[in-house]
Amino acid sequence: MKKKKIAFFIPNLGGGGAERVVSNLTIGLDSRKYDKYIIMYKTNKVVYPYDAKLIDLGSKRRKNIFANVWSHLERIKNLKEIKKNYKFDVVISFLAQPNVQNILTKGDEKVIISVRNYISKRYDFIKKIKAKILYKKADLVISVSEVLKKDLIKNFNIKSENVEVIYNPYNIENIDRLSNESIDEKYKKIFDKKVIMTIGSLTYQKGQWHLIRAFSKLLEREKKLNLVIIGKGELEKKLKNLVKELHIEENVFFLGFQKNPFKYLKKSFLFVFPSLYEGFPNALVEAMACGVPVIATDCKSGPREILAPKDVFADEISYDNAGEYGVLIKAPGMKEDINGCILTQEEELLAEKILYLLDNDMEYRKIQKKSLKRVKDFSMNKIINKWEKIFK
Repeated sequence: MKKKKIAFFIPNLGGGGAERVVSNLTIGLDSRKYDKYIIMYKTNKVVYPYDAKLIDLGSKRRKNIFANVWSHLERIKNLKEIKKNYKFDVVISFLAQPNVQNILTKGDEKVIISVRNYISKRYDFIKKIKAKILYKKADLVISVSEVLKKDLIKNFNIKSENVEVIYNPYNIENIDRLSNESIDEKYKKIFDKKVIMTIGSLTYQKGQWHLIRAFSKLLEREKKLNLVIIGKGELEKKLKNLVKELHIEENVFFLGFQKNPFKYLKKSFLFVFPSLYEGFPNALVEAMACGVPVIATDCKSGPREILAPKDVFADEISYDNAGEYGVLIKAPGMKEDINGCILTQEEELLAEKILYLLDNDMEYRKIQKKSLKRVKDFSMNKIINKWEKIFK
């Protein structure tokens, strides 16, 4: 049987949720059935493992807007040439710019684009116009959640039959193996106390300041707690300033990007996910796979679909006991209110929910057990089977 030629198109493999998904897909897809390729802007920016041949698009990002337009056009030209030479059966793109470039270079191959965020909130005006015009021209749009699919149909003129929901794949066995590695010596003392952890880029979307303020409230009652934040981003300085303003520097630790965050997750008491909007949050599922109970904001989209799938399309839910597989709390407002020490109502509620799990071991163990059951729905084999159906 002739092997199908599958190409994944993404800027790089230098860290991030979409990048980890591409890594998992190339490893999970059977090399006896598929010739696998990864087309990237920079083949030297690789953190995650992969099982595919790398193809360099051969274009650099410039320093000003006019030069970047030229880079965009250059990438389209180069991608069209690569598609012509390799004669792929399928090209799957990830993230906004590669999705546009994949559609604009469509030839005989099947063009699939992956939408990974709630683009009604994430995209600016220009990106939304591009999505409305171009995304419907793809052969298929992969949405990482049912809520995203609804958004694409309602707001971006894409036909229902052209959108397929496929959740992110997780190599649960590999996560378990990595979670049992020893943590770096310089961080061991942090885990002498109970650790509350969050993972994500330090950006507006991830809303870490809400967790920092809620954590300051917790310390008023429980001193033997530490907060660990894994990730890098443009808000790092502002978040660290907030920590100083709250006088909690001795209990809050920024660990930057970690290639293996699982070994830190495994040793944490609780994972908190305070995002303002999402697609399908990898870190949330990965924490559950490490056996760590989770608390997440009920933002659009992802957390509710993971933690309370029966209520995914409910107009209203009660946050007194929301979440079958973890704790779901009301999402904070969309305002970037990093400065200031006064807690919002949502932050007060977050602090209360954390205290509840600190005080109720039976409830903690129940959530822990149910979350380990839930992650099996996102196992590599189940998700790879869904991708293979599309390739056929």
